Amino acid sequence: MRMKTHIYVWAATSLLLVVGVRGGSRVKLVNNGYEGVVVAISQEVDEMDGPVIIDSLKEMIQEASRRLYRATHKRAYFRSVKILIPKSWTNTSVIGNALSESFQDSEVRVDIMNSVYKNQPYTQQTGGCGDPGLYIHLTAEYLTDRQQSAWWGPRGKVLLLEWAKLRWGVFDELGYPGDESFPLFYIWEQSNGRFPGTGVLLPTCCANVPVEGRLIDKTGRSTCALTPQGEPDENCRFLPYKDQLATSSLMSYPLIFSDTVVNFCSGPDSDHPHNPVAPTKQNLFCGGRSVWEVMMGHKDFANDANPPTERYLDPDIQVVQHADANYALVLDYSGSMNDLYRIHKLRKTARRWILHEVATGSYVAIIRFSKYAQLVHRLIKITDEASRKGLADSITTKADGGTSIGAGLYVAVKKTLANVKNPVILLITDGEENENPRIKDILQNVLDSGVRVITVAFGAEADPKLEKIAQLTGGKTFTVNDIDEGHMLEDAFDGALTYQPPPPRSNTTVTIHEEVYRGTELQTGSSFMVDFTVGQNLVLRLDTDDRYHVTHEPHLVRPDGNIVGGAVFDPNTFTWILKVPMAEQGEWKWRVGLSGSADKFIRLKVTAMTRDPTVFPITTKAWMSSGAREVNASTDRVIIFAEVKQGNNPVVNADVRALVTPPGEAEPDEVYILLDNGQGADFQAGDGIYSRYMTRYSRTGRYSVKAQVTDGGRAVINKGFLTSSQRKRRSAEASYYEDRPNYCCGSYIPLNPDKSQNTGNFSRISGGGSLRVTAIPVPASDFHPPAAVRDLRIVLLDDVEGPSDFNRVNISLIWTATGDDLDVGSAAQYVLRMTSNRNDLSENRFNNASSETIIYDSPVEAGENINKTEELLLQRDITFFFALQAVDDVGRKSPISNVAVLRLEDSHPLILLEPNSQDSFPIWAILLIVIFMVLIIVLVAVVLLSRKHGNYRVEHNTPEREWIQNSKNIL
Repeated sequence: MRMKTHIYVWAATSLLLVVGVRGGSRVKLVNNGYEGVVVAISQEVDEMDGPVIIDSLKEMIQEASRRLYRATHKRAYFRSVKILIPKSWTNTSVIGNALSESFQDSEVRVDIMNSVYKNQPYTQQTGGCGDPGLYIHLTAEYLTDRQQSAWWGPRGKVLLLEWAKLRWGVFDELGYPGDESFPLFYIWEQSNGRFPGTGVLLPTCCANVPVEGRLIDKTGRSTCALTPQGEPDENCRFLPYKDQLATSSLMSYPLIFSDTVVNFCSGPDSDHPHNPVAPTKQNLFCGGRSVWEVMMGHKDFANDANPPTERYLDPDIQVVQHADANYALVLDYSGSMNDLYRIHKLRKTARRWILHEVATGSYVAIIRFSKYAQLVHRLIKITDEASRKGLADSITTKADGGTSIGAGLYVAVKKTLANVKNPVILLITDGEENENPRIKDILQNVLDSGVRVITVAFGAEADPKLEKIAQLTGGKTFTVNDIDEGHMLEDAFDGALTYQPPPPRSNTTVTIHEEVYRGTELQTGSSFMVDFTVGQNLVLRLDTDDRYHVTHEPHLVRPDGNIVGGAVFDPNTFTWILKVPMAEQGEWKWRVGLSGSADKFIRLKVTAMTRDPTVFPITTKAWMSSGAREVNASTDRVIIFAEVKQGNNPVVNADVRALVTPPGEAEPDEVYILLDNGQGADFQAGDGIYSRYMTRYSRTGRYSVKAQVTDGGRAVINKGFLTSSQRKRRSAEASYYEDRPNYCCGSYIPLNPDKSQNTGNFSRISGGGSLRVTAIPVPASDFHPPAAVRDLRIVLLDDVEGPSDFNRVNISLIWTATGDDLDVGSAAQYVLRMTSNRNDLSENRFNNASSETIIYDSPVEAGENINKTEELLLQRDITFFFALQAVDDVGRKSPISNVAVLRLEDSHPLILLEPNSQDSFPIWAILLIVIFMVLIIVLVAVVLLSRKHGNYRVEHNTPEREWIQNSKNIL
């Protein structure tokens, strides 16, 4: 007797409103055509490959557009697409410079390889069902090497399914090798006209009729082996045939090279009904809803928007080049800017940005506004120190009068940035509008200009419309508290730099240390780490609010104890700058002498560039899921994100903390420990993107976030995972699966110790912008229910035959703890239900189900593992379903977890080979093999004869055609 355990991940989750995570996209679906799509090529890509890449992209987009039109039943296609090439490319034909397109906000990126995905196209998704993805990632090798692209299916079909993830927030409908949440196979327990009866092993997918193919063992066994639990082992694969009767789903089998699979799965009454029980990402994250249902709920199609049309046009594809940014600093000089030295802080930070940060080649203008607006300095190109100084010196500290933000915006878009490329406005203000024109009067002019607006709300009274204008223009929003010593304002200015043409990663500057000191010590200092990825052009910058507070200039102490001095003082900004051309790896220290005045402060920041141009630096960036939006915390769910990578390789096991600054100036920062565990706010473990729900709100107002990252003693860089290297005699099919890249990735990114690298000690800091909270929950605490458990699984401990048709089994139930409020804190208890009727575990029947119930009291912190052992008496040949619900200390309940399945039966439904029996075959099996070999000999003879008579047609030796030949039309 064996027990089969299969994990079904159809979670009937409630669909939380998580505001969109991709605020920069300007793509619109207008009269069935997508406009404003940007495909950007990275600075890292060799221009020698440019012509082939661009031709390949054009062909791919054309094909994807036709497939999109068919798959959406004539509702959508690509009307206009721009291919954005790097500024440094000099020999590639373009129609002109980009207007406001940027690599950072592009929908599709051609970039260096992610060592985990290799050349597999993928979409970076961080949101839930219906939330847009961040971007689609392609490599130059994928676009230029047909052998590489052939592994992943027709390029146009691949782009279509990745677009579905990016735009509509849907997910894959397939399994992944070794993934317990999304396995390659599952047991079908329902009978209908589409599929076989109960207890049948099926490949994980969504299809309108069974996908045809067969099981093979990729290491060369005659057929798949089983685990001790009776499941196909990790080497078992399903080979779909090239020709299929199935026509859906595109999200299941992108690797099929035929045009038979052309549709998405839809509702139960359609020609392409959805499979709600297959253990897929789509079912888990979308509560069993079909891809088509999610699509029809998107703004592109909701309320009968963009109904089917017979008018199809091939996409207009233009090649444009990244242009230097044109910045207009639109600065508030109203009387209130004198309060709390705001105008002085602004002048100091703006001067630093102009003198040291904005890239050479950029254009900068300065506009001031109060009751009226004035162009202080015309748009000028940054070429040398003199041009920087001229701009910086034009910023004064005399402020008075009312506030007309509209006047400042009007001068910027109509008189300063009119008809320029890549226009960016950095708008800084502290008050509500009280003079005409106002934002609403100028808004259409701003939108028509194509400018991006970065807004900085200075103090608590800044106009509430700042977030709206930033959102509408694809910009960003920041907030600055009056007690801030300069970090928050500096983050805002630095946020504008992302719209410059990105430099090569080898020239990237990262912040490795930052701190503020206010106290009575006469000397202070601390230490920081210089890791193996940075060290060139290390810069220490120390500034203060009183030049006489610093009595002895700052200096550095090298790891070997030698002192580095020679700091240069800027009297205009009260800043000392100390540079080290190449800082050696190790622990550095800084020291400075002070006056001992507790009323004064110093602020320190250390940056460095890449140590070796061939080694990418470890970088981090932070953001919030709200983008630039206003947030109603009673209904919206805000997620804090921080990405930690080396190049495109994920850095895992790092210590990542988000510091959230609340609106109240006397309130301490809230600290959230961000996790990369695939639970709660995090949707995939190990991808280097750490997240947590933001659940603590003290009041309405603006909240800002900053991420602090350290190695935590465990951080490693994931440089890819290894495949099996067994070299037994194998069939063509087994050789194909042995040699092909692994398809990645399901619930987690695999980490192979042999292919990872310790980061050593490092630290990084990144500003994440701000959001404005318009309403908070009542009561403010314990408002949110626990987040759903998504990884409930069952491990068989022992299986003993019991009385009659029953077995006595011991199992472990394992899951990751969820929180008291979403994924923060500890749930009070978990209610586990077991039933033979799957419908009992739906959201509307779970609490009334006539099923066995077990309650676990559990103070386990969110993110920790829970393991509970149970002894059960189960009837054989009956399928049992398990799910659980978390409950917090005031009785709020989580959505229902994924469903885990147990089945006791005497034989496996499809696999004939018994576990570990591949070396001893019964007589009937040997006879079948002999008959099969005879047939093969006859077939070979016929083929050779036909070749001799010239009837054999030789195809080009592309991988897909070679595979079809070798595997007799198996893909």
